[in-house]
Amino acid sequence: MNIQPIQNNISMQGSKDSWSRRIKQKILDAMPEVTAKESARKLETWKKIDNKISKPAENRAIMGITALATQPAIDYQNHKVDKETRRVSRNRTIAKILAGTGVGVFVVRGPLYDLITKMTDIKGSGKYSKALLPTKFLKEMAANDTFLKNYRSTSSMFIALLAMCITNFALDAPLTALLTNYFNEQDKQKEGKHE
Repeated sequence: MNIQPIQNNISMQGSKDSWSRRIKQKILDAMPEVTAKESARKLETWKKIDNKISKPAENRAIMGITALATQPAIDYQNHKVDKETRRVSRNRTIAKILAGTGVGVFVVRGPLYDLITKMTDIKGSGKYSKALLPTKFLKEMAANDTFLKNYRSTSSMFIALLAMCITNFALDAPLTALLTNYFNEQDKQKEGKHE
């Protein structure tokens, strides 16, 4: 690999930073060129992982678990507010994450992906089994499983985003309020026992 000099000087004296470019090039030349070799077993494992985490519901679950592991602790460590506000903020954050993840995984993304999969079945013979398949790319999708998988994921994510415009207000917000109130009551009961 070679570092190409930037020619922004029109004089015949050369670039002022040529010494730094030469040093960088010497470092690159000193590094050995290596190509990683993957075994078929490793590649198959990576494909299985990719198939699992690239689905919209599983992807949302991973984001929810990550958020649940980090955000409540961040809210509770905010020492710019009093202890009661920190506790309520932490409870509200937990409620939002649980409501958003639960609705996203079990009500919106998971069922939509299953529906899209049934409506994009190339080998299916049902009435709606090919309803969402674009005829323009039908041969390419039949020949390439990755193309079909990506099409299904993208389609279901797009429709899920539209559905979430409704479910955020109809399901997430009320569920968040219920869970927040429940967690706040649990905290008050724990405080009552400790006093």
